[in-house]
Amino acid sequence: MRFLLHTPASFCTIPSMRQILRNLSLIAWTLMLEAWRRREIYAIVFITTLLLAGLRCVHFFNMEGLGKFYREVSLQTMNVTTAFTVILLAARQLPREFSSRTIYPLLAKPVSRLEFLLGKYLGVLLAGGFCYALFMIVFMVASVTLNAPINQALFIQSIYLQFWAFAVIAAMVFFLSMLLNEDAAVTMGAILYLSSHILMNAMNMLYDYMNGLQRALLLALHFIIPQLTLFDASEKVVHSMDGANVIWGPLPAGTLWTLTAYGLVYALVFLGGAHFLFRRRAL
Repeated sequence: MRFLLHTPASFCTIPSMRQILRNLSLIAWTLMLEAWRRREIYAIVFITTLLLAGLRCVHFFNMEGLGKFYREVSLQTMNVTTAFTVILLAARQLPREFSSRTIYPLLAKPVSRLEFLLGKYLGVLLAGGFCYALFMIVFMVASVTLNAPINQALFIQSIYLQFWAFAVIAAMVFFLSMLLNEDAAVTMGAILYLSSHILMNAMNMLYDYMNGLQRALLLALHFIIPQLTLFDASEKVVHSMDGANVIWGPLPAGTLWTLTAYGLVYALVFLGGAHFLFRRRAL
């Protein structure tokens, strides 16, 4: 009898969960299709072609040391380019929905604001992941054709960590887009992204020469702004192999889990802030 009383409620929750997943997938897929049609993808292909041409020249002149340096710069450029693509995609979503008023028919349907926000967020990550996948395919093909071996396990880990960097960036820019207009959100997102790299270098080089107040300010900024350089393993990937010798092996599981938790916390905080502002906004 108790089973009969509780069974209908459990069955009733199944369609609602399916509907939520359907809403998320439709919003995310629509955003990804839109991203494919925009010019960012052509810029990525163009930059990749230039990088490959440069790698070919370095390999042709048989400058192995310079070749490794150029591959490292190329991989870091791919990371930065994808990060800026994510910033551009995330910054335009909510402001353009408000300005074009296309958000109103969507929210009039059984789509909550949280579902709408998460769908847009997942769509940005899918589009950014697609762009980064193109870069990584090109990088792998170039590494094979140039006879430049890399540690495959470390390479896969670096892709995984970059995904978390993009997840934090997208969440941060969604939060900024609820406070600022599209152009300002792009600008602030780029500034915070670059600041995260500068702060890490400043921490390493200047910390010992600072007084107490300066150290406290630097530490505060260090924790307020996510340190995205922690997710960048480009240098280790490129220099992971010296012929058949392994220089840099895969990261320990504990390090990987710590970085995952670090990225997850920042992504949830920024998304939570964006959702809070989105809920309070009058439509």
